[in-house]
Amino acid sequence: MKILWIIPITGSDGSDEDNIKEYLNKFTFPETEVIIKTVSRGTESIESRLDETYAIPPILDEALKGQKDGVDACIIGCGGDAGVMVAKEVLSIPVIGPGEASIVISQLIGKRVVVITTLPDRIPSLEDTIARLISPSKFFIYPIDMPVLELQDDVNKTKKRIVQVIKKSIEKDRADTAILSCLGMQGMARDIEMELPIPVIDPTAAAIEMAQVLVKMKLSQAKKAYPFPRGKRRFL
Repeated sequence: MKILWIIPITGSDGSDEDNIKEYLNKFTFPETEVIIKTVSRGTESIESRLDETYAIPPILDEALKGQKDGVDACIIGCGGDAGVMVAKEVLSIPVIGPGEASIVISQLIGKRVVVITTLPDRIPSLEDTIARLISPSKFFIYPIDMPVLELQDDVNKTKKRIVQVIKKSIEKDRADTAILSCLGMQGMARDIEMELPIPVIDPTAAAIEMAQVLVKMKLSQAKKAYPFPRGKRRFL
Protein backbone atom coordinates (compact mmCIF):
# COMPACT_ATOMS: atom_id res chain seq x y z
CA MET A 1 0.00 0.00 0.00
CA LYS A 2 1.38 3.40 -1.01
CA ILE A 3 0.05 6.56 0.64
CA LEU A 4 0.97 9.97 -0.76
CA TRP A 5 1.23 12.78 1.78
CA ILE A 6 1.37 16.25 0.21
CA ILE A 7 2.93 19.07 2.23
CA PRO A 8 0.95 21.99 0.78
CA ILE A 9 3.10 24.89 1.95
CA THR A 10 6.49 26.26 0.95
CA GLY A 11 7.45 27.51 4.43
CA SER A 12 8.62 25.32 7.30
CA ASP A 13 6.17 24.74 10.15
CA GLY A 14 8.26 21.97 11.66
CA SER A 15 6.66 19.38 9.39
CA ASP A 16 9.44 18.96 6.82
CA GLU A 17 9.62 15.75 4.82
CA ASP A 18 11.91 13.80 7.17
CA ASN A 19 9.99 14.81 10.31
CA ILE A 20 6.58 14.11 8.90
CA LYS A 21 7.62 10.73 7.48
CA GLU A 22 9.11 9.66 10.81
CA TYR A 23 5.93 10.70 12.59
CA LEU A 24 3.58 9.08 10.08
CA ASN A 25 5.45 5.79 10.33
CA LYS A 26 4.26 5.52 13.95
CA PHE A 27 0.74 4.95 12.61
CA THR A 28 1.29 2.91 9.47
CA PHE A 29 0.54 -0.74 8.81
CA PRO A 30 3.59 -2.96 8.14
CA GLU A 31 2.77 -3.06 4.43
CA THR A 32 2.28 0.72 4.10
CA GLU A 33 4.80 2.92 2.32
CA VAL A 34 4.47 6.66 2.90
CA ILE A 35 5.58 8.95 0.08
CA ILE A 36 6.10 12.61 0.97
CA LYS A 37 5.94 15.39 -1.59
CA THR A 38 6.24 19.13 -0.94
CA VAL A 39 4.73 21.70 -3.29
CA SER A 40 7.26 23.87 -5.09
CA ARG A 41 5.06 26.95 -5.27
CA GLY A 42 1.99 28.42 -3.61
CA THR A 43 2.20 29.98 -0.16
CA GLU A 44 4.45 29.64 2.89
CA SER A 45 1.51 28.88 5.19
CA ILE A 46 -2.26 28.42 4.88
CA GLU A 47 -4.20 30.77 7.11
CA SER A 48 -6.92 32.22 4.87
CA ARG A 49 -9.09 31.51 1.83
CA LEU A 50 -6.58 33.44 -0.27
CA ASP A 51 -3.80 31.13 0.91
CA GLU A 52 -5.97 28.14 0.04
CA THR A 53 -6.54 29.52 -3.47
CA TYR A 54 -2.81 29.85 -4.08
CA ALA A 55 -2.16 26.39 -2.61
CA ILE A 56 -4.67 24.38 -4.64
CA PRO A 57 -3.01 24.31 -8.12
CA PRO A 58 0.34 22.91 -6.87
CA ILE A 59 -1.53 20.49 -4.60
CA LEU A 60 -3.42 19.15 -7.61
CA ASP A 61 -0.19 18.84 -9.59
CA GLU A 62 1.33 16.59 -6.93
CA ALA A 63 -1.89 14.64 -6.42
CA LEU A 64 -2.27 13.86 -10.11
CA LYS A 65 1.40 12.88 -10.39
CA GLY A 66 0.97 10.56 -7.43
CA GLN A 67 -2.08 8.87 -8.90
CA LYS A 68 -0.25 8.40 -12.23
CA ASP A 69 2.70 6.88 -10.35
CA GLY A 70 0.42 4.33 -8.69
CA VAL A 71 -0.21 5.53 -5.13
CA ASP A 72 -3.26 4.03 -3.45
CA ALA A 73 -4.46 7.11 -1.57
CA CYS A 74 -3.64 10.80 -1.22
CA ILE A 75 -3.59 12.94 1.91
CA ILE A 76 -3.35 16.72 1.71
CA GLY A 77 -1.45 17.77 4.82
CA CYS A 78 -3.51 20.80 5.82
CA GLY A 79 -5.75 20.79 8.87
CA GLY A 80 -8.15 23.10 7.06
CA ASP A 81 -8.39 20.59 4.18
CA ALA A 82 -7.17 23.03 1.53
CA GLY A 83 -7.79 21.56 -1.91
CA VAL A 84 -9.40 18.37 -0.61
CA MET A 85 -12.82 18.87 -2.24
CA VAL A 86 -11.25 19.69 -5.61
CA ALA A 87 -8.85 16.75 -5.42
CA LYS A 88 -11.76 14.41 -4.64
CA GLU A 89 -13.31 15.45 -7.96
CA VAL A 90 -10.12 15.09 -9.98
CA LEU A 91 -8.76 11.82 -8.55
CA SER A 92 -10.21 8.33 -8.56
CA ILE A 93 -8.09 7.13 -5.59
CA PRO A 94 -9.20 8.07 -2.05
CA VAL A 95 -8.42 11.66 -1.05
CA ILE A 96 -8.35 12.40 2.68
CA GLY A 97 -8.19 15.68 4.52
CA PRO A 98 -6.81 15.68 8.09
CA GLY A 99 -9.62 18.01 9.14
CA GLU A 100 -12.46 15.86 7.85
CA ALA A 101 -10.83 12.69 9.23
CA SER A 102 -10.58 14.32 12.65
CA ILE A 103 -14.18 15.49 12.63
CA VAL A 104 -15.45 12.04 11.68
CA ILE A 105 -13.45 10.45 14.50
CA SER A 106 -14.59 13.09 16.98
CA GLN A 107 -18.20 12.13 16.33
CA LEU A 108 -17.45 8.48 17.00
CA ILE A 109 -16.06 9.23 20.45
CA GLY A 110 -17.82 12.44 21.49
CA LYS A 111 -20.58 14.92 20.77
CA ARG A 112 -19.25 18.44 21.35
CA VAL A 113 -15.84 19.17 19.85
CA VAL A 114 -13.54 22.13 20.36
CA VAL A 115 -11.32 22.85 17.36
CA ILE A 116 -8.06 24.66 18.08
CA THR A 117 -6.67 26.87 15.33
CA THR A 118 -3.90 29.42 14.96
CA LEU A 119 -5.26 32.92 14.38
CA PRO A 120 -8.75 34.49 14.55
CA ASP A 121 -8.56 35.10 10.79
CA ARG A 122 -8.65 31.34 10.21
CA ILE A 123 -11.99 30.82 11.93
CA PRO A 124 -14.41 31.77 9.08
CA SER A 125 -12.94 29.35 6.53
CA LEU A 126 -12.72 26.56 9.12
CA GLU A 127 -16.36 27.12 10.06
CA ASP A 128 -17.39 26.57 6.45
CA THR A 129 -15.29 23.41 6.18
CA ILE A 130 -16.50 21.85 9.42
CA ALA A 131 -20.16 22.84 8.99
CA ARG A 132 -20.47 20.60 5.94
CA LEU A 133 -19.70 17.63 8.21
CA ILE A 134 -21.48 18.33 11.51
CA SER A 135 -24.02 20.73 12.94
CA PRO A 136 -22.66 24.17 13.92
CA SER A 137 -24.11 23.58 17.39
CA LYS A 138 -21.71 20.66 17.88
CA PHE A 139 -18.37 22.42 17.34
CA PHE A 140 -16.52 25.41 18.74
CA ILE A 141 -13.45 27.01 17.16
CA TYR A 142 -10.88 28.95 19.17
CA PRO A 143 -7.54 30.46 18.13
CA ILE A 144 -4.39 30.42 20.21
CA ASP A 145 -3.24 33.68 18.57
CA MET A 146 -0.08 32.20 17.11
CA PRO A 147 0.74 32.02 13.38
CA VAL A 148 1.51 28.66 11.80
CA LEU A 149 5.19 29.36 11.31
CA GLU A 150 5.71 30.12 15.02
CA LEU A 151 4.08 27.02 16.50
CA GLN A 152 7.29 25.01 16.62
CA ASP A 153 9.53 27.86 17.84
CA ASP A 154 8.68 27.15 21.48
CA VAL A 155 6.71 23.91 21.66
CA ASN A 156 6.14 24.09 25.42
CA LYS A 157 4.68 27.57 25.07
CA THR A 158 2.42 26.39 22.26
CA LYS A 159 1.19 23.37 24.23
CA LYS A 160 0.55 25.49 27.33
CA ARG A 161 -1.53 27.94 25.33
CA ILE A 162 -3.53 25.12 23.72
CA VAL A 163 -4.29 23.57 27.10
CA GLN A 164 -5.53 26.91 28.41
CA VAL A 165 -7.88 27.42 25.48
CA ILE A 166 -9.29 23.89 25.62
CA LYS A 167 -9.93 24.16 29.37
CA LYS A 168 -11.96 27.32 28.78
CA SER A 169 -14.05 25.55 26.14
CA ILE A 170 -14.66 22.59 28.46
CA GLU A 171 -16.07 25.02 31.03
CA LYS A 172 -17.93 27.32 28.63
CA ASP A 173 -19.13 24.96 25.89
CA ARG A 174 -19.10 21.60 27.67
CA ALA A 175 -16.68 20.36 25.02
CA ASP A 176 -16.00 16.64 25.38
CA THR A 177 -13.44 16.21 22.58
CA ALA A 178 -10.68 18.38 21.13
CA ILE A 179 -8.99 18.62 17.73
CA LEU A 180 -5.64 20.31 17.08
CA SER A 181 -6.62 21.56 13.65
CA CYS A 182 -3.26 22.91 12.47
CA LEU A 183 -0.66 20.35 11.42
CA GLY A 184 2.01 22.64 12.84
CA MET A 185 0.77 21.18 16.16
CA GLN A 186 1.86 17.71 15.05
CA GLY A 187 2.99 15.44 17.86
CA MET A 188 1.58 17.61 20.66
CA ALA A 189 -1.74 15.83 21.21
CA ARG A 190 -0.64 13.18 23.71
CA ASP A 191 1.17 15.65 26.01
CA ILE A 192 -1.78 18.03 25.87
CA GLU A 193 -4.26 15.22 26.58
CA MET A 194 -2.40 14.39 29.78
CA GLU A 195 -3.35 17.84 31.09
CA LEU A 196 -7.04 17.49 30.24
CA PRO A 197 -10.08 15.33 31.07
CA ILE A 198 -11.05 14.87 27.41
CA PRO A 199 -9.50 13.08 24.39
CA VAL A 200 -7.39 15.13 21.96
CA ILE A 201 -7.27 14.19 18.28
CA ASP A 202 -4.15 14.63 16.16
CA PRO A 203 -5.23 15.24 12.52
CA THR A 204 -1.98 13.79 11.17
CA ALA A 205 -2.68 10.45 12.83
CA ALA A 206 -6.38 10.61 11.94
CA ALA A 207 -5.62 11.16 8.26
CA ILE A 208 -3.08 8.38 7.81
CA GLU A 209 -5.22 5.87 9.69
CA MET A 210 -8.32 6.81 7.68
CA ALA A 211 -6.43 6.54 4.40
CA GLN A 212 -5.20 3.06 5.21
CA VAL A 213 -8.68 1.89 6.21
CA LEU A 214 -10.22 3.17 2.97
CA VAL A 215 -7.55 1.43 0.89
CA LYS A 216 -8.02 -1.80 2.86
CA MET A 217 -11.79 -1.59 2.31
CA LYS A 218 -11.28 -0.77 -1.39
CA LEU A 219 -13.34 2.41 -1.03
CA SER A 220 -12.93 5.81 -2.62
CA GLN A 221 -15.00 8.97 -2.94
CA ALA A 222 -18.28 8.40 -4.75
CA LYS A 223 -18.29 9.95 -8.20
CA LYS A 224 -21.98 10.80 -7.82
CA ALA A 225 -20.86 13.10 -5.01
CA TYR A 226 -17.53 14.18 -6.54
CA PRO A 227 -17.96 13.85 -10.33
CA PHE A 228 -14.96 14.18 -12.61
CA PRO A 229 -14.87 17.73 -14.04
CA ARG A 230 -15.77 18.00 -17.72
CA GLY A 231 -12.86 18.38 -20.07
CA LYS A 232 -12.30 21.93 -21.29
CA ARG A 233 -9.53 24.47 -21.72
CA ARG A 234 -8.61 26.08 -18.41
CA PHE A 235 -6.09 28.85 -17.78
CA LEU A 236 -4.25 29.88 -14.60
